[in-house]
Amino acid sequence: MRDSGELLIEIPLSDASILEITILDPSADWIEPRVRGLCSSLDEIHRRAQRILRGGFSIGWIELESERHGIIDYWEDGVNNEYPVAIVWNGNSWEEATTT
Repeated sequence: MRDSGELLIEIPLSDASILEITILDPSADWIEPRVRGLCSSLDEIHRRAQRILRGGFSIGWIELESERHGIIDYWEDGVNNEYPVAIVWNGNSWEEATTT
């Protein structure tokens, strides 16, 4: 739990880094299924983002704002640049939000 009252989940990765997922409402009943869904959806979202960003970016953090909306914040390696990617729950998994 952060000082702000948000829930912080830290997931150790194989490259010894830590993936931080922040949940704005720590009392929400949807946390476990949505985090599990995020873990299973993240590879596809990340592959798509890397194609768009042409590599050179890493996930800085993830924030789940609600049970249906979130942000994956990508950081450019070695530079102070960020690229936020909005994600939405489609009923089965997380995916990049489409803009119209």
